[in-house]
Amino acid sequence: MRTKHSLNNIFIGIISQLVIVILGFISRKIFLDSLGIDYLGINGLLTNVLSMLALVEGGIGLSIVYNLYKPLAEKDQKKVIALVQLYKKVYGYLAVIILIISICLYPFLGGLIKDDSSISNLTMIYFLFIAKNLLSYLNAHKWSLIYADQRGYVLDRMNLLFQVITTIAKIIILIVTKDFILYLIIEFLLYGVQVIVNGKIVDRRYPYIRTKVKYSLDEETKTNIKTNVKALFLHNIGGFLVFGTDNLLISSFIGLATVGIYSNYTMIITQLNAFVKPILGGVGASIGNLIATEGSEKNYFIFQITYLVNFWIYSTCVIFLFNLLDPFISWWFGSEYVFTDLILVFILINFYLTGMRTSIATFKNKAGLFKQDKYAPLIEGGINLISSLILVKYYGLVGIFIGTTLSTLLTVFWTQPIIVYKHVFKKSFVFYYQKYFLYLLIGGVAFTITTAACQAIVFEQELLTLVVKGIISLLIPAIIYGVVFFKTEELKYMIQFLKRQPFFSKVVLVLKKSNLKVEKS
Repeated sequence: MRTKHSLNNIFIGIISQLVIVILGFISRKIFLDSLGIDYLGINGLLTNVLSMLALVEGGIGLSIVYNLYKPLAEKDQKKVIALVQLYKKVYGYLAVIILIISICLYPFLGGLIKDDSSISNLTMIYFLFIAKNLLSYLNAHKWSLIYADQRGYVLDRMNLLFQVITTIAKIIILIVTKDFILYLIIEFLLYGVQVIVNGKIVDRRYPYIRTKVKYSLDEETKTNIKTNVKALFLHNIGGFLVFGTDNLLISSFIGLATVGIYSNYTMIITQLNAFVKPILGGVGASIGNLIATEGSEKNYFIFQITYLVNFWIYSTCVIFLFNLLDPFISWWFGSEYVFTDLILVFILINFYLTGMRTSIATFKNKAGLFKQDKYAPLIEGGINLISSLILVKYYGLVGIFIGTTLSTLLTVFWTQPIIVYKHVFKKSFVFYYQKYFLYLLIGGVAFTITTAACQAIVFEQELLTLVVKGIISLLIPAIIYGVVFFKTEELKYMIQFLKRQPFFSKVVLVLKKSNLKVEKS
């Protein structure tokens, strides 16, 4: 059952993201042509402001979700209800607090923009962003319940439908009116409908949570939540200082237009990341269930598989992006929106370092190991902010990204594996780094060969060049990794796992029928 839910999560996630990626590229092009680069910049800047406001949440949701895994697995409805009721109550208070903080922050918004931009109605834009953010707090307790129960794919289907409708509606608004305020209003209204519909879906699946009877939690669970929230609050601050300050620094020291250019890169990387992340993220809830019900050896075996998949996915993504990102942006948006090669290199280094943490971070979070390294993200964030502030003065934009690289390598790159290997797998963390650097070496070989092949590809039509380079960037790493890992237990397990799936059997059957028809003809 755990495998079935994981596959559903993965399949729906990939299909959803494929549709969203296509619409996202079209929408971004129309947005840029209709409103200009400054509006892309303000969009990225306010997104970072919202991530700063999210610090107020302090990891409460993640801590409660962690505590939901066991009672859901044991069908302990009373405890599930108690946790959901707590979640709803806390998030109601948080919505009010965030609104108050948002109002207090508004006077300082202008100080985050270095240059004189052509943005009008900044006040209305800001509060429309805030209003949409607050909507997400209304049903957060219900969403967390269904995702913890490994049924997230049910909401993902509806989210896909709403994202398609919303994106198409926004495209029409941009083409017809070129009005950013109306664009945001339509987005806000449709998101409000989405929140209500998703809430009703969860109510139908878990009718018992609608009870008016109040349930209380045992003291052990309350203590666990409080301990984890304190640790996660520090994690969130550190996470914001690492991942949420780039646009703020770029806007303050370089300019809003550069934030807009950078947002093209982050949009493409984020879309690609979101497209492949369901493969690992789809098993996230299952890992929570696995840790709650299985021993360390089984956990370690599953981790080894996810670790290989993690490397395969993110190393291929880096190779793909290095060879296609700049040419694609130049072809789709224009050559004036392309950064230098050095900037691209550090953007991709940070993407790889963060991506390669996915499997180990998933096991850490699902095991509820928050307090063991509660200060590490804070130190990481401090290093990132201080080094970025210093380096941006000497090296400009690339200095900000170098700061992020340094902060990661000096902190969480080491702390997360040490904690998980000690508390979950009961093994030496040395094994983690042995494979990490082995994977890095193999990935470096694949990168070198693929890049050399791509550089030899030049056609008169840019689109044809992009397509061929894209195929090469996916095919060569797959061949190299297939040859290198063919005899490993991890790849053998994945192949056998795929063979057992109905979808794979149907594909094989179709191929066999096709071959028979060819032979008869």
